Amino acid sequence: MISGVHNPNKVKVTILGQVYTIEGDASADYIARVADFVNAKMEDVASNITNASPLQIAILAALNIADELFQIKESEYMATDEIREKTNMLISMLDEGLIGDVFSVSGKSRQHL
Repeated sequence: MISGVHNPNKVKVTILGQVYTIEGDASADYIARVADFVNAKMEDVASNITNASPLQIAILAALNIADELFQIKESEYMATDEIREKTNMLISMLDEGLIGDVFSVSGKSRQHL
């Protein structure tokens, strides 16, 4: 393989009845799936709005996709924050000795280690 050679994938996709050639580093299958996703979003918008131009449909579909992305990121952030809080609480409990001596090597605990 020659260093610096760039071989992007080219994929023909149809979005809202228009054929586009998309070029990218991702696999052809991935590019096609992304295009199918965008097409589905645009068709959904088009089916709910009468007499909308392709530009209006594209903008509304982009807003819907951005909304989904923001919701996912917010949910991810909240989950990460909750995990961080619980981890800190467990660390505090360990520091205060409220959980018990988990690493005890006396009595029956020694046999299970």
